[in-house]
Amino acid sequence: MRKISTCLVALALALPSASFAGGAGRAVMKGTEIVSHGSSAGQGAYDESRGRDRAMAEAACEAGFTAGTIGYGVGSAYAAGAGSLTGYAGIASTVSSMGLGGVTTSIAGAMGSSATGAAATAVVTSAVGGPVVMAGILVGGTAAVSYGLYKGGKAVWRWATK
Repeated sequence: MRKISTCLVALALALPSASFAGGAGRAVMKGTEIVSHGSSAGQGAYDESRGRDRAMAEAACEAGFTAGTIGYGVGSAYAAGAGSLTGYAGIASTVSSMGLGGVTTSIAGAMGSSATGAAATAVVTSAVGGPVVMAGILVGGTAAVSYGLYKGGKAVWRWATK
């Protein structure tokens, strides 16, 4: 069990999972026992131990959660009176709630901007083609990361139980 615990903790630390999909990859350690809480990697390991594969369902669930978060962010921005900038404000809210502000700031910096926070998110959102395109990137990226984490969890379980 110690080998499995060590592997899952290393996987959780090595992958930027806490920054995606509202916490894909959260794992709580209790002694040498792993208790999974909404973790794509943890779910993959659990499913592998039961001989099943639900990677597509896991990815779809996380993508749906992200789409809902975007919808909530855009709706909140509209209700707050953001007007024509509602899409940008909603995306900035979503990026912030997903913990990706540092990522967009880094991308904006690589593009030559000194903007940070929501302004950096707006710069990146404009560069990719606007709020609708950015929403697609967030949803698709979340699904891809969740799928990869799930498959990674399955692989770690197979390796740890050899």
